[in-house]
Amino acid sequence: MGKYIIILIVLAVLLDVCLSGPRWSRGRGRGRGRDREERRRMRNGRRGGGWGMGDHGMFRGFEGFHGGRFNFGLGPRRDPWFGMDFSWGGEPRDEPWWKGPNVCFSMTEGVVNDTDEIRTHFSYESVICDGSDSTFKCTKTETTPRGQETTVELYECCPGFTRAQDDFGCMQEVPLYDIPTLLESLNLGELIKVLESSGLTSEILSSNTNNFTIFAPTDEAVKLFLPLVSEMEPSINLTDLGYVVMVSERIKDSVVDNTRNLLLGHVAVGSLTSSHISDNQIIETASPLKSTIRMNVYQRPVELLTANCKKVTKADNLASNGVVHVLDDVLKPVSETLLDLVQKNPELSTLKTALGSSALAASLREDGQFTLFAPTDTAFKNHKDLLLKIMTNPDCMENVLKNHLLPNVICSAIIQGETRTSNVLKKRTNLSRDADDKLYVDGAQIVTSDIMATNGVLYIIDDVLIPEEALNMLQLAEKKDLVEFGKLVDLAGLKKELRHTENVTIFVPSNEAIKALPASVVANLGKDQQALQELLQYHIVPDVLSCSKFYNNLQLDTLQGTQLRINEYSSFPFGRHWTQTVQCANIDSSSIKGCNGAVYVIDKVLLPPSGNVLDVLAQNKKFSTLTELVKIAGIADVLQEDGPYTMFAPTDEAFKALGSDAVEELKQNPETLKSVLLNHVTRDTICCAGVIRANWFDSQKVRTLSGEVFRIGKTRGGETYIDNSDVIQCDLTATNGVVHVIDDVITTPRRRRPWEWIWEFK
Repeated sequence: MGKYIIILIVLAVLLDVCLSGPRWSRGRGRGRGRDREERRRMRNGRRGGGWGMGDHGMFRGFEGFHGGRFNFGLGPRRDPWFGMDFSWGGEPRDEPWWKGPNVCFSMTEGVVNDTDEIRTHFSYESVICDGSDSTFKCTKTETTPRGQETTVELYECCPGFTRAQDDFGCMQEVPLYDIPTLLESLNLGELIKVLESSGLTSEILSSNTNNFTIFAPTDEAVKLFLPLVSEMEPSINLTDLGYVVMVSERIKDSVVDNTRNLLLGHVAVGSLTSSHISDNQIIETASPLKSTIRMNVYQRPVELLTANCKKVTKADNLASNGVVHVLDDVLKPVSETLLDLVQKNPELSTLKTALGSSALAASLREDGQFTLFAPTDTAFKNHKDLLLKIMTNPDCMENVLKNHLLPNVICSAIIQGETRTSNVLKKRTNLSRDADDKLYVDGAQIVTSDIMATNGVLYIIDDVLIPEEALNMLQLAEKKDLVEFGKLVDLAGLKKELRHTENVTIFVPSNEAIKALPASVVANLGKDQQALQELLQYHIVPDVLSCSKFYNNLQLDTLQGTQLRINEYSSFPFGRHWTQTVQCANIDSSSIKGCNGAVYVIDKVLLPPSGNVLDVLAQNKKFSTLTELVKIAGIADVLQEDGPYTMFAPTDEAFKALGSDAVEELKQNPETLKSVLLNHVTRDTICCAGVIRANWFDSQKVRTLSGEVFRIGKTRGGETYIDNSDVIQCDLTATNGVVHVIDDVITTPRRRRPWEWIWEFK
């Protein structure tokens, strides 16, 4: 009997381990994880259930060791599959804290976007839950063919209650006072004086009929930005100054009105705790100036809540008639768009002109959530020569402007050390704060920060952020340190032409590729400027091409008048090796897109072919025997067709190795000779860069025009071979294909011995 009990205990423990995995999430969506409170409860040995999180689960939660009570890992729970209670008479299940007393629940539902848009049948829902010490909030987003619907469920401590870390529910009762009394308890005496002098304390904030949300600056902020004024000239307009000033009875009524209006820019009707605030929420204030407050909620690099980019230092101070959020600064009126701010600032006239001819101007005039880095006129003047070209090209200027615009609101308070985000140009923007508290964006210093607009925030910077997409081809080559190519362009006298040429693609040889050219070739090119110009024009295609437009055996017209051949090679399904070549030169996987075209870096200098495959053979003394045999076999016409063809060409030495009798015998038997020669020709372009090392699963093979199939690959040392022949020189390009020099004559496919395979695969 004892062994059965032991077996039962072991099975129970194993079952508990299996069931203690990740939470399930309802439907097709998934929750983001447990909130902080739940993690604390897990560390204490308690756990609730959940759909994605909390008590909203497809399967109820379960517990292990509970409160020091030994229960073999089963705990007081109900098994989700069998519906059996394994608590063995233990305590009832420990509910999450928000199921306890004095917790208020609210639910809001978004409107279904029921439009006439074309939609698929695909449906899904996701649940994201967040929690704090006194709130638990789950947002469910359901997308269906009808549209999108959002439901927010919120649990929070009821007014007048709070909770300690391990409380079940909100057990700590706290007294509630009206807003003026609360402000006093928060040591905001300077703000109280300003409110009282403006008559707002008695008229509004002491009211028990309405609730208000107050964004209250600290005493330090009030003293710094709102100096106590006992006497002021009536001609001073406080609205223009953007200051809230405490005034004495001697100040005229108009000044008092301005002060009241500015103070009302810190007041919103209704009680908005942080749990009811979402990122980029726009809050209408009570100010007659129609100023708004933009709330931003950040999670990284630190958790932060801001109001008009001012840091909320102490949130959710509850009063009997509202809530107070303490700020580290004073809120200035916000009623203008980003475009308005640019147009009204005399230091931004160049940016204003650039935006005037850009489609971005409409976006900066409408509702949105942007961050604009605005270079000053002085910053533009520092790039006068470069920007003269850009300003006359709408596409280039558009790229420059997009590089200064972020599609989200980034307040300076969230910039901690080094961080980054993406801009409208879909490029990385680097933001940083140094040890001296100075802010930078992509190396440009931020002169003025956090100028709020109704549709975002404006920063003034001391330099222009010029992206690669705004540079011409030569500037791109210089930025990528392709100095050798720049020297050839200067030598050919093409610098001015390439600077102004539009919509081109240039295949730029790397510095190493140019340095690898024979000295005799470089010397001849230096003496013949026309030949050098034609060589460089052979690298230029009069069209802007992306990698996605490349396909195997694509032929591109060049400025030189001949064509380039693009080839693609893949090791799929036995690997991820992927190569693109142009005239058998490797193309770097990433293009550099500039203002007037695109740049691709290649590992060879492209030399225009001297003719078709037969011409390449006839012009090379190494192939005199092969050229003679090609004509005898009657395949010369084949090698002059469009192709493409790849010729594995044996040298004269390779034929001598067969013996003079064997060669003469082939000459006497044209059909046999034709079959042997066609073993060396395949109807495709096979560059050495497209040949890969064999693996255990498969090896590369080619079918030649003779019908035979031969193995092709690379050795451990990187040498290319076909069957039993080594390729001793690669990639002699022709107009209709490519020729490779080999050191042996291919007769019939040779079987490799097992140790040879192992040697290659090793």
